[in-house]
Order: sequence, then structure tokens, then C-alpha cells
Amino acid sequence: MSSGDKQPDPDDFFTETRMSFGDHIEDLRTHLWRAIKGFVIALVFSFFIGKPVLAFIARPVEEQLAAFYDERVKRVAEDLKANDPEMVQMNEPRQMELLFPREQIEQRLKIKLDPTVLTVLKKDDKDVQYVSLTAEFRPLDLEISTHKARQKVGRRPVLSTLNVQEAFIVYFKVCIVTGFVIASPWVFFQIWSFVAAGLYPQEKRYVNVFLPVSLGLFLIGVAVCEFLVMPRAVEALLWFNQWLDLEPDLRLNEWLGFAIWMPVIFGASFQTPLVMLFLERIGVMTVAIYRGKRRIAWFVMAVFAAIITPSTDALSMLFLWVPMSLLYELGIGFCLLSPRRPKLDVDVPEPEDMVEV
Repeated sequence: MSSGDKQPDPDDFFTETRMSFGDHIEDLRTHLWRAIKGFVIALVFSFFIGKPVLAFIARPVEEQLAAFYDERVKRVAEDLKANDPEMVQMNEPRQMELLFPREQIEQRLKIKLDPTVLTVLKKDDKDVQYVSLTAEFRPLDLEISTHKARQKVGRRPVLSTLNVQEAFIVYFKVCIVTGFVIASPWVFFQIWSFVAAGLYPQEKRYVNVFLPVSLGLFLIGVAVCEFLVMPRAVEALLWFNQWLDLEPDLRLNEWLGFAIWMPVIFGASFQTPLVMLFLERIGVMTVAIYRGKRRIAWFVMAVFAAIITPSTDALSMLFLWVPMSLLYELGIGFCLLSPRRPKLDVDVPEPEDMVEV
């Protein structure tokens, strides 16, 4: 062995991964390009599934809109049954003239009609004879009985667009978000591959353990928001329209932002145990403080849940506050299961005892 050769330090964890600044930049460029390529592939794929994804996002509000109009029809029917004076007056019989072809009436009734009682109208440049009959109907009864059919033929209780390009823009936004969600495991893997080279083994172990937990908590928060909170929130907000006697006209573009950010906020809120563990690790908080300030923490989370949920009903707030309170207790459990290592007691000599060398 030559005198210039150096024996590698066994305590140096970065012997095999140490790189120059230029190598770091090149490694960063490589991982970024891989992440971008993965995102582009996922984006192309998302254009084929954009329509069902958009339908999934719009489903909570459209279901509540349909329930909103169904409830209005139900209230009118109940008022009619209770003989409400205003509804009874509006439902008084109306007359309508109906025209039936002469041949149809004669065939069904097997009679011969007098031409003097017939009405002659032009149809395809020909004189056609009709039998004019007067029918009576009740307007509200007719509207109630044809309510569902009119929703299929006329304007449906769905999200609306105010210009021709809004639907295309919203569809493109949905595809971008969908593409990022699909590509996110690959993108995060590339980020992790770049960052992991500069971490100690114990730091890598923490990330490998807590990253799946963080992802799981995030997905649980998103699911709670999407399937429990969002329908209740829309129902509560539509109740204000009913209370103020206003006609809701919900825009697709505005709902998209609401429907995307609310699950993200809920998912981030479900990171409470990991945030507590991190604060305990760096010495800002302790298990004793968490336990002693439990009531204050619950109150703060209740205020946060009341502010962040768009509806004013207590049930929607509880859908966020109760899981966060349970996650607070889970955070205390994390701190107890993986306690912070105590600092080594090192005797530091007094300044007058130090010897200058």
C-alpha cells in the first residue's frame, strides 16, 4: 500500500455515497427528469379516465342538489295534503284544449262523427280534421307527478358552466390533478432517492417507518372528507338557499376548487400524530406536556374543525374533531412506544478549571 493511500474511516457513513457538488447537480437533474417523464405518462393516461374522475368529484353536490329539489316537491305535496290555502288555490283546476285526430276517435269509439263538430287544421299542406276536447288538470299535481321525468328531459340538478370553455378548462385541471396523484408514488420515490443519499442510516429507518404511516393517515383523512363531510357540508350550505328562498346555481369551476382543497386539508389534519412525535423528538414538547394540555388541545382542535368545515352543523364538525382527538391520543402513544433517547450527561469543566494549551 502506498503512502498516499488512505484507509477508509469505518465510522464514515457516507464513504460510498459522497459526491462532489457537480455530481449532486447531475444526480438531481437525473431524478427530476425521471419524475417529469413519469408525470407526463400519468397525465396522458389521466385523459382517458378524466370523465369518471370528474363525475366522482361532482357526485356529492349533484346528489345533494337532487335531494334539494326532491325535498321541495315533498314539501309542496305535504302542504296540499294539509289543505294549505295558498297551495290549494294554486292547484285549482285549469282547462286545456286537446286535439285528437278524427280517425283515431272514430276507430276507438266505433262511431261516425259529424263534420260540423270537427276542427280543420293544416298539416304538411293538407287539411286534417281533429276533434277538439276540453280537459281539466291541477297544475301542482301535474308538476309533482312529472317531477322526475322533467329532470331527465329539462334542466337537470347538476353543476353548471357559464361559458363554453369552462367545461374544457375544468376537465384539463382534473386531468392534471389526476395525473399527479397517479404519478405521485414515482415522483416521491425519485425525491426520496435523491435525499436518502445524504441521510444517516437511523434517519433512513425513521423515514421508512413513518412515511407509510403518514401516507395512510393522509388517505384516511381524504376518505373521511369525501364520503362523510362533503355530502353533509353541501346539504348544510343548500339549506341556507332553502331558508332564504334562493335558487342554487352551483358552478363547476368553483366546486372543483372546493372539492380538491377540502380533502387535502383533512388529509393534512390527520398528520397530527406525526407532528406530535416530531415536536417531541426535537425537544419542543414532552409526553407530560401533551397529557397536561390535553383539554386545551381538544378545545383548539374543536375550534379548528369548526372553522375549516364549510357547514355550520355540528355533525360535520364532529367528523373532523373526533378523529383528530383520537389521533392526538395516538400521537401520545407514538411518543411512548418510541421514546426519545436521553441526552448523555457530560461534565463540562468550569472556565477557571480549563487549562490553556
